[in-house]
This record gives sequence, C-alpha cells and structure tokens, in this order.
Amino acid sequence: MKKSLLALAVAGAFSGAAFAQSSVTLFGIADTGYTYVKGDGNGNIKGMSNSGLNSSRIGVRGSEDLGGGLKANFWFEGSVNTDSGSGAATNTNNQASGSSGTGFSFNRRMFVGMSGGFGEFRLGRNYTPMFMQVTSNDPFGTNGIGETTMESTQGLFLAANGSTSPAAAIATNVRASNALEYLTPSGIGGVYVHAMYALGENPSVVGANVSNPNANDGRVVSIRAGWAGGPADISVAYVKTTLAQSTALGSYTVYGLGGTLTFGAFKPMFQYYKHKVDIDNTVNQDPERTDFMLGLVATFGATDLRMAFNNNNVAHPGGAGAAAFDGARQYSIGPVYNLSRRTAIYGTIAMIDNKNQGVNWSLATTGTGSRTPLTAGGKSEGIEFGIRHSF
Repeated sequence: MKKSLLALAVAGAFSGAAFAQSSVTLFGIADTGYTYVKGDGNGNIKGMSNSGLNSSRIGVRGSEDLGGGLKANFWFEGSVNTDSGSGAATNTNNQASGSSGTGFSFNRRMFVGMSGGFGEFRLGRNYTPMFMQVTSNDPFGTNGIGETTMESTQGLFLAANGSTSPAAAIATNVRASNALEYLTPSGIGGVYVHAMYALGENPSVVGANVSNPNANDGRVVSIRAGWAGGPADISVAYVKTTLAQSTALGSYTVYGLGGTLTFGAFKPMFQYYKHKVDIDNTVNQDPERTDFMLGLVATFGATDLRMAFNNNNVAHPGGAGAAAFDGARQYSIGPVYNLSRRTAIYGTIAMIDNKNQGVNWSLATTGTGSRTPLTAGGKSEGIEFGIRHSF
C-alpha cells in the first residue's frame, strides 16, 4: 500500500492529470557489501562496496494504453552508490569528453517510446544490444568482482592509445545516449532482434565551411539477433563506436556470440567475442582481442551457485615497441542465498591470473576500487560479500 501511494505521488509529479490513464511503477535496488582486493606487489584495499550482486539503482517507469494494442512508455533510472550515498555521472554524446555530472543522474536508462504489435521503438539513453548480450550470458550479471571483467568493467573495447591500458575512456561499453532503438515483438517463433543507432551530435563543419573530420565521433551502431526456445537461448551481436580516425582512439568494433542452456537445476553459459580497433596512426598497430567465457549457475532450493572462467588474448597490441599485455585468465565462484523473493545475501571469490609482461588486468569493484598487480604477469585476487534488497 505504501509503495502504491509513493508511486502515485511520483507519477503525479511526472504525468499530472494523465496519470489516470497510466500505469506507473517506482522501483529500486539497494546492494551493499564488504570487499577485499589485492594485487601482487601493490598491497590491498578493503572497504564497503556496492552492486556486488545487482546494480544499486532507483527509477520510475510507466506506460499509457492508447487503445488498439498501442502503448506509450517511459523509463527513468539512475545509479546510486549505497556505500556513500552519491550518484553517478552520465555521458551526453557518447564521447569521453562528454562525460558530465557528479551527483545523481538518470545515467542508467532514460527513454520514451511506443510499443504495439509491430514491436517497440525507444528514444533516449539505454544499454547497447551488445552489452545486453554480455550481461545476459554472464553468471554474475556483470556485477561484483566475479563478473565477466574482460568484456565489461575493463572496457568492452580495447584501448590503443599508445599504452596498454583498457579503454575506460570509451563511453559506450555499456550504454549509449541519443539513441534510437527497435525491438521485435514476442511470439515470432522465438526469434528476437534488438537494434540501436546512436548519435554523437557533432557539427558537420568547423570554421568557415571546413568539413569536420570528427563529425561522426560518438556514433554507435549495434544489433543483437537471437533465438530463445525451450531450454536454449543463443544470440549473436555486433557493435561499432566511431571516434576520430586521426587520433589514437579510432573506431572500435566487436563481434560476439553467446548463449545459455537450462536443464533442471543447471544453467551453463558461454560467450565468445572478437574486438578490433581501427586506427589511422602509423605509430600504433591495429590491436585485436579475443575473449572466451564458460559459466554455470546451479540452483539448489534457495541457493544459487555461480561459477565462471574467462580467457582473454590480445593478438596485436598497440604502442610503439611497448611491452603490451597479451591476456589473462579469470576464475570466479560465488553462492547467493535468497532469503525471500526480494532479499538475498551473497559472497564471491575471484582471481585474475595475468599472462603478460606489460600492464596487468585487475579485479574491479564499485565503491572500493581495485589494485592492479605491479608484478609483471601477476595476480589480482579478491573476496566480496554483501546483502541485496529490491523493491
């Protein structure tokens, strides 16, 4: 009853008199835990973290029935850091320079759209189809220290800026702003398609009728197509983010294949990705990266046991003679005990074993941070436990 009254109040602020014709839901997740992470030769860091099981968030979503099967929909959702009470930044134009905001923002999802027998169209900010494939086929749901680090937290794209650091600066490894999306309707033999086209919003000319070489920066094209039937769900995905060819950033393209198979209490998962960076730069080589993951979720009553193995290889590292990283292996295991439909306690143990002689991968957390191994080819290890409540 209290939730309904609160949703009514929020809906009134957003939709006014139109609320009588609408369905509005207030929702959120609070997930806080303790994390300890260390890196060889670089000490450790411990503290409170958030989003170890599910991403902490608060949002409001709703729809209006327009008749004839047609609906108008909206979704406002922002990240919250439950360990500190802060919000998270967003990105205005899918370019690193466009990141802005230090307080709360609707950085996760914010769109308006229409749906019907034709499917659904959305306009605004949302997850890329590529990331939806990654997170759907990750036993850890791209959260916490056990997540599919190679494909998500460290960057869905490989940095090639003359160093060997992962591409934290790429703004579209999870979401894209200024996007037009289309999703096919359900009930077409299990086939589904999710397509996105996002704009960087740059001028076509600079100065006195001089063409802007960076006019297409921040443009994102992504598509996911799959089939879900019976116990199986398999899909392929593609994404390309365009950035300035005349700089060390270039364009980032990823092809991926992923799937799950459910039988009884067991749900094995797999993922395979090929990353390529296209750079117009004679100093750097065009790097390529291959990621492979095998995972499993096993359910025993109220307990879910999650396990994953990730392998990452870099075929053509960037940098002028740099000792670039050539990959890593990640091992993760963690139980989740569901106290109720909305509340769970969890724990995770994870390790990244680097194969390189250059810059190392490290386990990442939300809130506490990470410790990158300073020992060449070293390890990053961590443990995490916490509680999650949703409403």
